[in-house]
Amino acid sequence: MTTEKTTTTDKPAAMEIPLASDQNAGAIAKPARPATFRERCYEISFPMLVSVVGEARAKEATGRVAAALAAVKESARDPSAFDKCTAQSIGQVVAISALTGIYPGTGAAALAYAIPRSPRKGEDPQLTYQLSHRGLAALANRAGSHMVAIPISYTDVIEATETGDVIVKSMDLDNPPTTEAELRGVIVQVKRLDTGNLVCSGWVPKKLINERRDGSDSYRYAEKPGNDWAKNSSPWHAWYTPQAMKTAMHYAIGRAWCVIDDTEAQRALAADVQSDIIVDGEVVSRSVGKLTVKENKEVQGE
Repeated sequence: MTTEKTTTTDKPAAMEIPLASDQNAGAIAKPARPATFRERCYEISFPMLVSVVGEARAKEATGRVAAALAAVKESARDPSAFDKCTAQSIGQVVAISALTGIYPGTGAAALAYAIPRSPRKGEDPQLTYQLSHRGLAALANRAGSHMVAIPISYTDVIEATETGDVIVKSMDLDNPPTTEAELRGVIVQVKRLDTGNLVCSGWVPKKLINERRDGSDSYRYAEKPGNDWAKNSSPWHAWYTPQAMKTAMHYAIGRAWCVIDDTEAQRALAADVQSDIIVDGEVVSRSVGKLTVKENKEVQGE
């Protein structure tokens, strides 16, 4: 029997985590120890990844992601919610993380987050994968582009060129927009990493950003009567400006201002969008890569 080691890094444990099928069936029966969340992540995901990337890479990648998710769980407000998540949803999060190399983390510097959510009242939670605006920038870098979102306040002065690009004429550096009331919109600039040339400097107004916000599960739930407590953890209420920046970057990708065309990055983008979509007032869980026409329009920013 192995003893789980607690770690806050994304490095795999020195010893391979045994699968349940590897237990000695001929040994004297002893009370079974419930699998830890980290062991469960490994057991669910390892067989899925073997067929895609081979055994050696699957062991390393699954071990790293399982360790990262275990750290996320321990820092969560309700760690028990992770234990209740369905096996399929855990497997999807581990697979997307392993294949893209962007692991869920905690805090303001995380590139992605793993969040348990119930698709419908009374159903088991689904573990969802969500990118931060830093994660979107990381995917852009891999595609050879540098993408940055610049929040603009009503005291900043901007101007549109003949080609539709937006440039900043002056900026109130001491008073950046930190609330919805202060934000006018977001400029998304895309440059080529190899040449440094500016590809575009597009404008995403607050009206467009808020239209997408209004379809967010976390936002609408926190807005319901009696749910004021949820505003403390709702991204749109607690971190409006970073969420607006992320939404503007999704819009830029959908409009081909920044082209991210590799398969695994597309899976991460689709998983990020579909994790927070409401249909007929309910959050609906879907398998990655099987988006409806409506969802595809959301991915494309339409």
